[in-house]
Amino acid sequence: MDKAIEIQNMTLVLGGRTILNIPYFAVENGQSVSLMGPNGAGKTSLMLIMAALQPPTSGTITWFGKKAENHDLLELRRKMAMVFQKPMMLDLSVTENVELGLKFRHVSRKEREKRVKPWLEKLGIAHLARQRARSLSGGEAQRVAIAQALVLQPQVIFLDEPFSNLDKATRDEFKQDIGRLLREQQITTVMVTHHIREATDLTDIIYYMEDGEIVGQKAVKDGISIDQFGMGEEC
Repeated sequence: MDKAIEIQNMTLVLGGRTILNIPYFAVENGQSVSLMGPNGAGKTSLMLIMAALQPPTSGTITWFGKKAENHDLLELRRKMAMVFQKPMMLDLSVTENVELGLKFRHVSRKEREKRVKPWLEKLGIAHLARQRARSLSGGEAQRVAIAQALVLQPQVIFLDEPFSNLDKATRDEFKQDIGRLLREQQITTVMVTHHIREATDLTDIIYYMEDGEIVGQKAVKDGISIDQFGMGEEC
């Protein structure tokens, strides 16, 4: 299987402190992985580097078989999408928020309509199409954020604790819907989470991080107990 992202001998040093030290890490095309670990372990920093939003201090990163210097940075970023912990909504309608990225890419109005409507339907928010996005509940807003990402047809999607601000009932329902869509689309997925059940339900491999290093990994298909890495259900 080809690699979507490959990292070799990568470090990130900020303010004289080593944030990341990753000798090797790779994500295969079509694979879904979780990054877990305590606060300050470096999970989000590693994700930002993989998303080409944070340059490393040293090391080599390859995206889709090409090293960073051989990519047009804007075009590279357009192959990826990121969903943050807190949805970032403009004071526009749901439809206008979802199509915003397509507008920036100069996609025609007709094509935008063609691409946006199916995602609103798949995510169960078609009835909210004309509603102001800032009036939505937390779960509704996060569905809009996912639609914003998926409508761009990314090759890789990054999810930074996408369910953390939701109550348990909303989180469980949303998790099932997102898992189904990501499997259907076969999108390469990297997710940061503190919840082992989210990781086992949505991803193929869990990587556990401490102090900026990857210290353990486990394939979900092999079966993972809640204390597999010596942690509770939430770490």
